[in-house]
Amino acid sequence: MSLTRRAFLHSSLLVTGGLLLGCTSNSPRILSSPKEAANELGLWLRIGSDNRIGFVVPSVEMGQGVTTSMPTILAEELDVEPGQIDIVLASVHKAYRQQGMFTQGTGGSTSIVKWWEPLSKTGAAARSMLVQAAADRWQVPPNECQTQAGQVLHVDSERKLSYGELAEAASKLQVPEDPPRKDPSKYRLVGQPLKRLDGLAKVTGQAQFGIDVKVPGMLYATVRQSPVFEGEILRYDESSALAVKGVVKVVEILNGVAVVAEKFWQAKKGADALRIEFSGGKSQGLDDQQLEQQLTEALDNLGKTEISGEQTLDVEYFLPYLAHATMEPMNCTADVRADRCEVWVPTQFPEVVRDKAAEITGLEPEQVTVHTTYLGGGFGRRGWDFAIQAVQASKAVGRPVKLIWTREEDTQHDFYRPAYKSRLQVQLGEDGFPSSWNHQLAGPSAISEFAWQLVDTRAVGSVLKWIDWDVTSTEGTQLPYTIPEHEMDYEVVEPGIRVGFWRSVGNSHNAFTVESVLDEAANLAGRDPLEYRLALLNDQPRHRTVLERAAKEAGWGAELPEGHARGIALHESFKSIVAQVVEVSVDAGTVRVHKVHCAIDCGRYVNPNIIRQQLEGAVVFGLSAALYEQISLKDGAVANSNFHDYRVARLSESPEVFVSIIENDEAPGGVGEPGVPPIAPALCNAIYAATGKRIRRLPVATQLI
Repeated sequence: MSLTRRAFLHSSLLVTGGLLLGCTSNSPRILSSPKEAANELGLWLRIGSDNRIGFVVPSVEMGQGVTTSMPTILAEELDVEPGQIDIVLASVHKAYRQQGMFTQGTGGSTSIVKWWEPLSKTGAAARSMLVQAAADRWQVPPNECQTQAGQVLHVDSERKLSYGELAEAASKLQVPEDPPRKDPSKYRLVGQPLKRLDGLAKVTGQAQFGIDVKVPGMLYATVRQSPVFEGEILRYDESSALAVKGVVKVVEILNGVAVVAEKFWQAKKGADALRIEFSGGKSQGLDDQQLEQQLTEALDNLGKTEISGEQTLDVEYFLPYLAHATMEPMNCTADVRADRCEVWVPTQFPEVVRDKAAEITGLEPEQVTVHTTYLGGGFGRRGWDFAIQAVQASKAVGRPVKLIWTREEDTQHDFYRPAYKSRLQVQLGEDGFPSSWNHQLAGPSAISEFAWQLVDTRAVGSVLKWIDWDVTSTEGTQLPYTIPEHEMDYEVVEPGIRVGFWRSVGNSHNAFTVESVLDEAANLAGRDPLEYRLALLNDQPRHRTVLERAAKEAGWGAELPEGHARGIALHESFKSIVAQVVEVSVDAGTVRVHKVHCAIDCGRYVNPNIIRQQLEGAVVFGLSAALYEQISLKDGAVANSNFHDYRVARLSESPEVFVSIIENDEAPGGVGEPGVPPIAPALCNAIYAATGKRIRRLPVATQLI
């Protein structure tokens, strides 16, 4: 079950006889006990004398399943059922920062990778302390005691005590620095296909997303922003907006103007009446052709490598800007008072939201409370620009304000996946395999955009050091294949369009280029694409296993229905390896994706059901982008406005997706993003197998007309 943060802290801190434990990711050690001050917010685990167990989930829940997987890790070591744990989403506290992070945030498929160890240690420490408390009461050695279903049992006498009965005594004990943990072979919960703990609340509408928030006295707001990025307000008709029934105030905010009203529809009508005009802007005059010309010129600046011979490739690949298109549009509710500020927001970066709110209001960070809600899709989009606007609007009117973007504002003011152009020059040796591989890349820097948004916060210094070589643009260019000479170069291009992190980030575009070109090399050499890859992976047994599994499950080489063909791709990202085989047919320029077989090696894992859900979602997400999605530019502005002209895949176009999970004891890898990168190249390789047409530009739909 899920609790509100206030209810959790109230029961945790004020209950008599409770046990409170915590652990930070930066230093996996026990953080707190009841001896700490009552205002300590970095408390994770509470076991009360009422026998209730509470847990603060440090990561944001945006569909990836952390409100199930994290309690499962804790429950495994604590010897309770995951459903016995009351969960609450974390507010802001440095204890909830992931190891190596400069701020509290959720992204990069790192929740399980970073938190497994500290969560396991916290659960084991609590169990050890409860066992010691029981042994002290019974005056027996601790090794004569066992735990089961929230109880400590004395094996010889069959006496038993609940955790609630032992919590107060346990809280007075020394916290073990290195508590004994279960042998993975004895796991009862971890690795099992348990049901999601948040499933019922979500399908019945009980789960609170940002757009569901309601507070007493709340007003509504919507925005109008410059269509050209960073354009300045020239004029608007405030009186016409205020003449709309219910409109309370017109407020100038970050990037534009907000109209505040009693109801959302009134705010929208007021915004329509503004007749707002902007001037200037960073992207002024830019269109699709000019953008691509800038990318081409940047590649030319890098210079070409001289290659010769019959078996060479010299090819260019292009990928467009992409929107995140989350089903829940950007929204935030803020309540600014003279001495405090509360914010309810679906964000991946609650600490930055807090710091930005403090800057706007002039309050101390401790006076700002951020309530992180469930996210209706994150994918890297949900930062803080919309939260800043809500705080500004609330400050201006002196009342709580729920600010909601329309779908049009959401589509036209995203932080887009950057557009990129790549040039690959590949020389094949006498054996038909690549002897040299030169990859040149041109496009915007997402990490640079992210850093400058953080100016005036303490995090900026930590981010700026990453910009010299933008790993968010170049990740995914490192090859698992054995190629004697491999070079990669990157030229930053800044056309003035807002960019940001998009699900799987640099891997999303580099995997398409790399795995497509490798397929071209196999075709040039006259080799089977699967066997060609396997021959280049002799030193990569994990990659070989994943590739072979996907191929076997898909029946690679077996006969297909007439007009059908298969394509294959392999990619490693976020410490996980994924291979996919796509089966397609192409009829009169229309692609039909029938089946996708997906194999993953993500090391030790918590819940195979969640892995399958994430990979199924990633496949559809990536297919939609590859087939249809493209942000187009006209006169410096985004030409798309809604789903009628920013096409996404429909339910009827979703293929059958089959997921196979490799079992091993390797360190855990990410799951939320690694399913995206291989799908575009596997799709396009299948289209080539079906039609003989090589797709070097996305989206596919524009290439088969």
